Amino acid sequence: MPTTAYCPLLFLWQQRSVFVGSLSEPIYVSTGASTLMMGLDKPIRFKTHDMQDFIECRSLLIPAGTSVVVDTQGAFFFNCTLDPMGADLHQLSKAMKKQEKNCFYLLQDEQHHIDSFLSFCCAPLSVLKIQSTLDQFLQQPHKQPPHTHERFFIDARIERVISHIRHNTTDNTSLNQLASQVNLSPAYLSELFKSCTGLPIRRFRLWHRLYTTVERIGRGGNLTDAAMESGFNDSSHFIRTFRSMLGMTPTSIFIQTTPLQILTEEISIESPLVSKAVSEKTQELFS
Repeated sequence: MPTTAYCPLLFLWQQRSVFVGSLSEPIYVSTGASTLMMGLDKPIRFKTHDMQDFIECRSLLIPAGTSVVVDTQGAFFFNCTLDPMGADLHQLSKAMKKQEKNCFYLLQDEQHHIDSFLSFCCAPLSVLKIQSTLDQFLQQPHKQPPHTHERFFIDARIERVISHIRHNTTDNTSLNQLASQVNLSPAYLSELFKSCTGLPIRRFRLWHRLYTTVERIGRGGNLTDAAMESGFNDSSHFIRTFRSMLGMTPTSIFIQTTPLQILTEEISIESPLVSKAVSEKTQELFS
């Protein structure tokens, strides 16, 4: 762990989320959203199913739907789930110096970004500082690799489907109904959605329910109520889905040596009283 007293945190905003903290178990990523991972104080390592040996690095970019094992090696760990439409992935892939199989690693100006991320983990936490640092990082231009002239387009039809899922979290709108809304056949919508996001529609719906459950917990909600209000059958269903999609248990994230701070765009935890309340609630839910 770093010698400075950095605060473990979970920050949720718009289309993305960030976890910074320590994990004691390997991460088995399979069907989650595209993710940027970094070891902020020391290297992490990764291996896909068709790699013989682990590769050690400080920064790793994993496209949605990629199967990979990540060993954080006890690092103070940064994990950012990226926007589902793929714009972040497209932008960041140009900033990675190396690629192995479907994974990218070794970020340009790596140490500079590590220092920036560590800077917002010091108490008192500031939502504005965290968000501005992440927005600046994700929106900055990156050099295009040689001989590459690829342009990135966002399909408006898939944006509409994603918007519907987000605004109707608990509904199990059928594939036929979603396809009808965007004037596509169900088969073509499935193919196009997977191509754009890296996830099948059903898996994306579950991923969004995970996000909204955690957001409700961050606002002080009860785990069971938060899970059911987000469309899960119960808290056990939420926990199973969490592990299946993110490759780790909720306990490994929420129970940190130093209490985890949960923040959203609307909730600033600069007040010691609010910070203490959220930390105690988190401990109670997952202990």
